[in-house]
Parts: sequence; C-alpha cells; structure tokens
Amino acid sequence: MIIYAPPPILRLAFLVSCTGVLFGYGITSIAGVLDVLTPQFGLSLHQTQFLVFILVAGCFVGAIVAGPASTRWGRRPVMGLATLISLGAYGFILTAPSWAGLLTARALTGVSIGLYSMVVPMYAAEAVHTPRRGAIVALFQLAITAGILLSYGLALWLDSPQQWYLVLAFGLAPSLLAVAGLAALPESPRWLSLHAHPQQASMAAHKLGLEDEWQAITQAEARLPHAASKSLRQGSVLKVMLLCSSLFILQNLSGIDGILYYAPQIFKGLGFSAGTAALAATFGLGAVNFLATLASVSLVDQLGRRRLWIVGSAAMVFGLAMVTIAAANDHPWLGLIGLCIYILAFALSLGPLPYVLMSELFPSALREQGMATASAISWLFNALVALTFLSIVETLSLAGTMMLFLGVCILSLILGIKYLPETRNLALETIESRVLEGLPLRQIGG
Repeated sequence: MIIYAPPPILRLAFLVSCTGVLFGYGITSIAGVLDVLTPQFGLSLHQTQFLVFILVAGCFVGAIVAGPASTRWGRRPVMGLATLISLGAYGFILTAPSWAGLLTARALTGVSIGLYSMVVPMYAAEAVHTPRRGAIVALFQLAITAGILLSYGLALWLDSPQQWYLVLAFGLAPSLLAVAGLAALPESPRWLSLHAHPQQASMAAHKLGLEDEWQAITQAEARLPHAASKSLRQGSVLKVMLLCSSLFILQNLSGIDGILYYAPQIFKGLGFSAGTAALAATFGLGAVNFLATLASVSLVDQLGRRRLWIVGSAAMVFGLAMVTIAAANDHPWLGLIGLCIYILAFALSLGPLPYVLMSELFPSALREQGMATASAISWLFNALVALTFLSIVETLSLAGTMMLFLGVCILSLILGIKYLPETRNLALETIESRVLEGLPLRQIGG
C-alpha cells in the first residue's frame, strides 16, 4: 500500500499555519466575550484590562524563555512544549473555570504563544529554500489573521452569554493539529549543524528537501567568523538588534493591539450599536485583515520588504487620520472605512515584516538570543497597550488616542525610508556575512 507523504514545504506550511492560528486566536478571542465576562464576574475597567493583559504578560515570559531553551534543546522541543502548554490551557478553559482559573489559563496560553512567536518564524526561515523564505515566514502572520478572524466569527455565532467558555476554548482544535504538524517535521538542520551534528543535519536537510543547497550552506557557514565569538558587539549585530526591536515596538504602538483587543468597544465609541452591530463590524475588520495578509504572502517576495514597509506605513497614516476625524465628528462609517484602510496597510507591512526581517537579519550564532530579545520587547509593548488602552481612551477620547497611533505610524515611515534593508532573494549566510562585516543597515540588503 502506497501512503502519500506531502512535500516538505506543505508540511512546514501546515505547522506554521496551525501555530499562527493559535497565536491569533489566543490573543483576540477575549475581545468578543468581554461584554459578557464584565457583568458575569463584576469586572471594573481595570480588571477588564487586566484580563486582556495577563495573556500578553504570559507571552512576554514565553518569549524570554524561548531563546535559551531553543539554543539548548532545539526548535522542535520548544515548539512541542508550547503545544503541550496550549493543550492544557485550552482544555482547562473548556471547564468554564472561575475568575482565578480563567486568569491562570489565559496566562498559560500566553506562555505558549510567546514560545511560538519566537521559535516558529526562526524554524520556518531555517527549514525552507531561500526563494520561498519570505512567503513561508509571512504565512505565520497570515495564519495569525486567520485565527483572529476565526475568533471574531465564533464570538458573533456563539453570542449566548452562557457559551463564553466555548469561544475561549476553541483553540484546543488547532492545538491538536499542531501535534500532527510537529510529528511530520525534523529538527532544524541549521541548529543541528551549529551544535556539531553534521550527519543529523544532512538527514534533516534531506527530509526538508534542502539537499540541492545544503552543501553550499555548509560551505558558506565554514567561512563565517561567528565561531570565534558570540557577541552583540560584532559588526552590525547591535544595530540589527535595535532595528528589529524598533520594528516590533512600532508594530505594537501603531495601534493594532488596542484595535484587535478592544474592537467591539472601539466600534461602539464610533457610534455603532452595542452587541451584534459592533461584533459584525469587528468581524468585517478581521476579514479585511485576513485577505490583505493573504496578498502579502506573495508580495513580500515579489515587491520586497522595504517597499512594502514604506507604502504600508504611509497608508496607515492616511487610514488613522480618517478614524480620528470620524471619532471627533461622530461618523461611524467613515471610521469603519479608515480602520479598513489601516488594517489592510498593516497586514501588508507592519504585520508580517518584523517576523520576516527578524528571522533573516540575526547571525546564526546569535539568532536565538537576538530573536528572543526582539520578541520579548514586542510583547512588553503589547502588554503596555493591553493594560492601558481603555484608560487612555477614557482620558484622551477615542480621537486623541488615534492621533497618538498616527504619530507612531509617521515614525515607522521615517524608519523605513532611512534604515530598512532589502533582504529579498538573499541567502541567510549572505546576509549574515554582511552583518558581521559591519555594513550599515541599508547596505546589508541587496
């Protein structure tokens, strides 16, 4: 009997998709049930923000742990640990826990997402052919948006107050699928090679379909100077660290986290009625996010990273300007159009590109340390937004809050023009050699 085995790239895409869905679903599933949980548990505004924050705090912890863990044990064991934690957390939520139990389960869910957020893009970049690297890593962001859309859709469908735990616990399904995805893939050949397992690295490269370029990769690695030292002071490594951290800070402070976490409340602030109308507008926003990210998967390797970042940042400024005007003058539909423009532009630029560039720019010997630091900084600022967004809106108004986000997008545009390199179609080893030579950031790319 002949058993069909999917090509390596499809198996990799399946794992990236499962973990990305878990990421997106986990961070936004709370948005559709906040209005139910607030009266059920008698939550104040600060307790509501804390319920959102606790998951993001767990993400920060997971991202911190992911670096040293993936360095010592490899990419697959860390992804396996994240999946086990995810299974346990979602299984517990299915029991409709108490307030304390819900906080615990959400914190554990956050830890698993934090682990995924750092390790999955790194593994994907190391396990795929160079011409498809940008698309596969961007697929992670696409899957995140699919998870977001799924969470909004379920909240709209399961709108009974008694079913809130079903909305939060549905992440159990992609967790089970992630188990199958992990079982079908080997350890990263680059990790195996870096840890002096050349034979196992060659076998892993064969399983991943990388035989045609593995010899060239190993020869390039032999010429790199990273073995002498693993210091952030080498070449342009510190500049790369600052750049990648800045990309994630701008991603989070551009407003996306507040919009994703509190979308129904934002639409109520714009003038949509509470309940179904606000949830429907939220679902529409999620659909735009998904479709635009779908386009980015192909565009990131066709148009390049730098061009998408610059054009996307400019469009985000325009969209948030419309939302600011709408919020100040009670024009809900203008606000919805502005948010759609903003989300579309974000999905093509600030959404996927920090993950793509982070996975490409760090040298192999410092990849875990650099990516873990960038991911942790990302979650730190994500947590800041989650914990303060409603309070900022209460203090500054929705229009004032959107103006703050607009200013961040202007900074993003300036950074893209001045510093962002173009890494499209460059092998990881070529990028690494340029970083270690100390080239300026713009010259690292092609």
